[in-house]
Amino acid sequence: MRDQIDTSAPSCNFGTVVHNMEHTGFSSRRGTPMSTDVHRLAAQIASGSTVAVPVDYAGVSMAMTRALIEIGTSDLTLICVPTGGMQADMLIGAGQVRAVETSAVSLGEAGGAPRFNAAVREGSIALRDATCPAIHAGLMAAQKGVPFMPMRGLIGSDLLRNRPDWTVIDNPTSETPDPIVLIPAIHPDTAIFHAPMADREGNVWIGAS
Repeated sequence: MRDQIDTSAPSCNFGTVVHNMEHTGFSSRRGTPMSTDVHRLAAQIASGSTVAVPVDYAGVSMAMTRALIEIGTSDLTLICVPTGGMQADMLIGAGQVRAVETSAVSLGEAGGAPRFNAAVREGSIALRDATCPAIHAGLMAAQKGVPFMPMRGLIGSDLLRNRPDWTVIDNPTSETPDPIVLIPAIHPDTAIFHAPMADREGNVWIGAS
């Protein structure tokens, strides 16, 4: 995992952390230079990448959002963990997103996310409708290095009709019919979020619980 920090924003002491992820989980590279240039960080995110972004109250990096818009990174797939807000709406409004996997996109007390809502109506982005537990389950599967994570709570919902990649099987450990849903592992190329501290060894301190 390559950690780099933006400490250039004068309005905040937090750093923007960009994590490049490997499919089997996380890895660290010793001695990686730590950049303080947010545009240099943004340039590491290639067009066509799958990017995990946090919910509004969990360390959204608006400095990185602005940099991505200014650079013009395009065709992004956003994985909202587990919902999206202003960051996702701005990237969609800038025409830089091709698909979103999320359980919701909202501006909270400010109302709906106008650019997301318009893009869905116009069909200009692909929407992979999910639930908060399903997003977390997919990420947990990737973190554990397994191809899927089972979930029961989706049984009976109409989400299953719109997610052909979610497979319903019969519980192989049950002696009676017992359907369960398999959520495929979610493998973002990059995750972007704010953190107070990080180092070259791949350690990130988010804060005390």
